Amino acid sequence: MNMPIYELKCKNCGNIFEHLCFKSSDRDQALCPKCGHKKTDLLLSAFSSINSSNTRKGENMASLSSCSPSGGFS
Repeated sequence: MNMPIYELKCKNCGNIFEHLCFKSSDRDQALCPKCGHKKTDLLLSAFSSINSSNTRKGENMASLSSCSPSGGFS
């Protein structure tokens, strides 16, 4: 079961934060952790996925992830 993590921007204070959704209606219940405001904009985010068949023997999958300190966009 996949649970999406949404990236949201608070319409009140501009804070950008992530919100884990257990069901589709959870996105509408997200509160800004900075100011507690409920109105948010959904941001477009990029993601990366690696499956274990793409790794070489002895290679750490975390080092290939865009979430690792050396990964991501520049």
